[in-house]
Amino acid sequence: MVEAGILLTFALVLLAGIVLGAPLLPLLVFGMLLFASYGLWRGFSVRDVARMAAGGLRSVGSVLTLFVLIGALTASWRAAGTIPAITCWSATLVSPRNLVLLSFLLTSGMSMLVGSSYAAAATVGVICMTIATAMKADVALVGGAILAGAFVGDRCSPMSSSAALVASITKTQVFDNVRRMVRTGAVPFALCCVVYGIAGMTSSGTAMRPSFAGSFASSFDLGWVVIVPTALILVLSLLKVSVKRTMVASLVAALLVCVFVQHISVAELPAILVFGYRCKNMAIARMVNGGGVVSMLDIALIVGVASTYSGIFRETGLLLGLRDYVDKVARHSTPFASVLLTSIATCVIACDQVVALMLTCQLCEGTERDGSALALDLENSAAIIPSVIPWSTSCVGIVAFVGMPMTSILWNCLSILIPLWTLAISMYQHSHAGFSDTHTARLLGLDRRDDARRLATAA
Repeated sequence: MVEAGILLTFALVLLAGIVLGAPLLPLLVFGMLLFASYGLWRGFSVRDVARMAAGGLRSVGSVLTLFVLIGALTASWRAAGTIPAITCWSATLVSPRNLVLLSFLLTSGMSMLVGSSYAAAATVGVICMTIATAMKADVALVGGAILAGAFVGDRCSPMSSSAALVASITKTQVFDNVRRMVRTGAVPFALCCVVYGIAGMTSSGTAMRPSFAGSFASSFDLGWVVIVPTALILVLSLLKVSVKRTMVASLVAALLVCVFVQHISVAELPAILVFGYRCKNMAIARMVNGGGVVSMLDIALIVGVASTYSGIFRETGLLLGLRDYVDKVARHSTPFASVLLTSIATCVIACDQVVALMLTCQLCEGTERDGSALALDLENSAAIIPSVIPWSTSCVGIVAFVGMPMTSILWNCLSILIPLWTLAISMYQHSHAGFSDTHTARLLGLDRRDDARRLATAA
């Protein structure tokens, strides 16, 4: 009873804070103090509770390092002209009839390269919305395509901080998870292309597209060499080089481009890497500014504070009652069904992708018998559901700086189709023993690790 009261108090305070516009970090600090107080009430000493919290923090140490690299890398790509070159090239492909579909595909491509829904939306997304406005197209529809595309890479790019976080908390490998996610998401992605293609052809605008080439060319050298940093990401990822080494290689290449191609002085580079790139051309500043280690500070603090929960939950047994309920749902349906329901609840309450991922993992770690299976479940639920929650930080931020209406959420097909598709697969697998051994299952990204019943029997 006390445990339920503690969790309900946390949920109400978190929800009230979000509604009132309070910053998320202080609300999470309140949660940490609340859960620590529960540990003290259970008879643990202050030292014991501090040790629990520190244990949870250590579990995400590697992902915090990745946040630093991601912040520096996105800033260097902007300064090197890599992102401007890609967005400039992307704009030349758009026409009134294919605007919606290409908005989805281009934002998807950018999000796969940078691994961030925010970065993809802030670059290609902003350009596509600018083009949509100039063409008098349906901005709600285009906005939905941008929102969906932004979460393609946020979910399954090797550069994604959320993918790194999921790998860390499930003790799995990022590249293995990414390969499986690409396969499980292939059918929903194709369906999105069909939906956006048809919708775009039936509701396209009539005006001609604007040109960005002159604006970008006045501030950057847009020669082929500026694409090298992103090419390294693609090549090294295919060669299965570790994420950190891949990112460092791309960072070094981008810095060389900054100095020798864009003629940025070496003395300016530290400030760019730490505080982000700031373009002097105000006409394109909104599209290219950003990045930097400081830009990742907020999410790093959120992850750091939220990670302390896991250590406290694990040793005090605070979540045992809820875990029993989650396990019961898994036994009577499928493991993914319980993860999906838990994800919806945590996304609605927590209002943040990172917190939802960590809470869902802590509640559902017993539903699957393998960390890789749980990682796949999390990426197909808690990682993308926040993008269709109007008050979540993952949604409201993108909606605001892209300038799309809130009704665009209704056209975010990918974040709706992936959970439904995964649920359908899990239900089919549940009723067809041995499905995970078939060639079809392999094509869908599944293997023996995803059959919880078999693993339970083996155990």
